[in-house]
Amino acid sequence: MKFQIAIDGPVASGKTAVGRGVGKALKWNFLDTGIMYRAATRSILDSGISFEECSSIIETVKMTSIELEDSPGSEKILINGIDKTSTLKTPEIDRTVSIISKIPEVRKELVRQQRNIASQGPIVMVGRDIGSVVLPEAELRIYLDASVETRAQRRYEEQIDSEDKLSLNEVKVDLERRDLLDTQRQDSPLSKYDFYTIIDTTTMSLEDVITEITSIYRFQF
Repeated sequence: MKFQIAIDGPVASGKTAVGRGVGKALKWNFLDTGIMYRAATRSILDSGISFEECSSIIETVKMTSIELEDSPGSEKILINGIDKTSTLKTPEIDRTVSIISKIPEVRKELVRQQRNIASQGPIVMVGRDIGSVVLPEAELRIYLDASVETRAQRRYEEQIDSEDKLSLNEVKVDLERRDLLDTQRQDSPLSKYDFYTIIDTTTMSLEDVITEITSIYRFQF
């Protein structure tokens, strides 16, 4: 049996750091599906395709090779064999990734890739529709949440070295815009479904959240 833990939640709720920590604690594979959408968005931006050219976007995503190289202390994202890791968490990507991710055909292609990765062994997978769409039969489905103020502070601190750094208020406004897009899109909207175990990380440390999830899993299974 290939055990699976699905972790969903809004932008900057701590999914990636928590998911990676849980995967390490359980000695399982880990996949941040959000980085795949960012990689697809980077590919579109680099190709110069207009966001209005939906058919061209879909074809480009299908033709784009996205590889994740995860090793201790280092995570690289290769797009068509080229390391693009440092270009995936810029304000430009933040502003446009929700536009790409709401295209049904793009989501369908990336979900196909994500399920293929999950079939290879026990995995912790994080995103916005993992428990509801990608891995609906996962043994444990977690929804991480946090106040928009806390999430804005986290994302603000992540872009310290960025050349086009946004102010804290600009980050907050952008998060609220992306929350609206994610929760109101027609295909796989982000939502707190009844099957989720909901954890509010606003006042919790990273270690506490990791411990809570691993404890829930070990108690139930």
